[in-house]
Amino acid sequence: MNEENMMNGNAALQPQYKPYKKHDKRIHKNKNENKQKKIKKKLRVLLNICVFFVIGLILIYRYSIIYNMQTDLNSAENNVDNISRQNENLTVELVKYNNLKYIEDDAVNKLKMVVPNKQNAVYIDLDKPVIKTQEDEDSMKTQKGMLNKLKQLIWR
Repeated sequence: MNEENMMNGNAALQPQYKPYKKHDKRIHKNKNENKQKKIKKKLRVLLNICVFFVIGLILIYRYSIIYNMQTDLNSAENNVDNISRQNENLTVELVKYNNLKYIEDDAVNKLKMVVPNKQNAVYIDLDKPVIKTQEDEDSMKTQKGMLNKLKQLIWR
């Protein structure tokens, strides 16, 4: 008989296997291996939890950046809308001031200007020379003219 595979009772029934003390070392080794496997499983679980936590933090950070960018975009769009409304108001005012009737009424009422008549009009002949030349001043200018020309050449 083989001592390692010893059976008690009938072989037809399911025998109860009783290991000898020789086999206790294997069981003890299996218990250490089971403990190490449990520790490894716990470490994997903790590692997975840490990885998911870091991924969650990264996602929350990214969504916060997107939210801040969206609020900045909305405020910029509101500013553009306000400026376009102001621009439209200014164009309406320009059309109002572009009317000659409005300008004439403002000049008469606010500035106390008088509407000119044909009787009050003064006609000037622009073909005649208005400036009189003096010969004495011209002679002095010719003497100083040479110095002025030199100064102009130097300073250019």
